[in-house]
Formats: sequence, structure tokens, C-alpha cells
Amino acid sequence: MPSVTTQAIVLRHADYREHDRMLTLLSPGMGRIEALCRGCKRPGSPLLSAGEWFTLGEYVLYTGKGHMTVTSCHVSESFYPLRTDYERLQYATYLLSIAEAAAQPGDRAVELFTLLARSLSRLAYGEKDPQAVAAAFLLHFSAISGYRPRLSHCVLCGRRMEDAEIRLMDTENGGLVCPQCADARQSLRAVTADQVRWMRDVLEKGIDKTDRPAADAPGPLLGLYVESRMEKPIRHKGLWR
Repeated sequence: MPSVTTQAIVLRHADYREHDRMLTLLSPGMGRIEALCRGCKRPGSPLLSAGEWFTLGEYVLYTGKGHMTVTSCHVSESFYPLRTDYERLQYATYLLSIAEAAAQPGDRAVELFTLLARSLSRLAYGEKDPQAVAAAFLLHFSAISGYRPRLSHCVLCGRRMEDAEIRLMDTENGGLVCPQCADARQSLRAVTADQVRWMRDVLEKGIDKTDRPAADAPGPLLGLYVESRMEKPIRHKGLWR
């Protein structure tokens, strides 16, 4: 079978034998890919960088004997500064975990690939607060995944809400809940008007153009929301401040 060439980001790797690694890649056209990277642990190997977490590059993959093998890679970006800042590294690793859990083999993932690449670049080279960058990733991830939160109307009765009424968000139904509809359901989480303004602004303008304070980014809330919709817990112990 002929080789295939695709842009990809390394989401995870696992050591395989002495000098090899199994890579989990995210491709915009092919979704999640499992590929063997032979010899990438050898000093001086041309695939040394291709087998590292976060690496973005053009991978050439050959399919044979039931699995894919990396035959070459032109590395475009390694996001190296992530390795020198533990906090940013934590958030970046969390984003990889979300992407890995969401991407499916063979399914196009252009929007997810673009969102992940841009978010990793912001974490590695930008000055934005890393928690705010991760929260923005989760917010846009929910939008491209089809469950953008409803941030102007009650998700249960549909009534438009004033900022003074904002108290609760329903992570199961995907939006704000007005005081009249609030009950004792476990999916209700506290949210402030400032946090809702931050989410509205980031969805409209993007994280780079918002002037809302990073302290208003509801990272833990968005993490709960995304994980509840994915129905997959993502490890993030000690991540959110």
C-alpha cells in the first residue's frame, strides 16, 4: 500500500522495545492515528524529534502488516518552551488529553487540529494566562463539537436572562439556568456574571482580542462541562487554580 503524508501533532507516545515508540497522532484529515516510530529513541536518529510530545510536523506514514509506521517527518514546530514552564506544560498536556479523547480514527478533525495547534502556540510563546488559554480551548472545543453553551437564555425555559440573575449553569443541559427553573439537580454549578461575560467575549472575539480579565476565565466549570458531554473523565489533578 502506498504511503500517505499528513500534518499531525503528537498527542502521546509509549515506549516500544528498546529504541521505538508507538505514537498517537492527531491529523486534520485522518483524525486519531496510531503509528510505530522505529528507532526514534536512538541518539542522532532523524526521527528523534518526531517521537516527542507536542511535535507538529508533516508525517509520512506507511501501512503494512496491520499498522502504520512513520517513515519520515519534517518537523514544523516542537513548542519547546512548554518544557521549561511546568504550569504551561500541565495545561498543554491536558489539551492533548482532551484532543485524544475526542478524535476518532478516520474522521476529519480540521477544526480540532487547528484549535489545538493555536492553543499550544499561545501556551508556548504567548503571554496570556495559561488557565485562560486552556479555558478558551475548552469553550471553542465545545462549540466545534456541537454543544456550545447557551449564555444568554435559560436553557430550561428559554427566557432571556439579565446579568443580575446569573447564578447557575447546568453542565448537563448546556447553559444558564434562571432562578425560577433552579432546583436541586446535581448538574447545576455556580457561575458569575463576570465569568459569563468572559465566555461570551471569547466566543465572539477570541482569546487574543478579549480585554476581559484572565481571572474571570471559568476553567474548572468548562472542564466539568466538556467532560460531562464527552462522558470521559480527563485527569487534571491540581490543574486549575
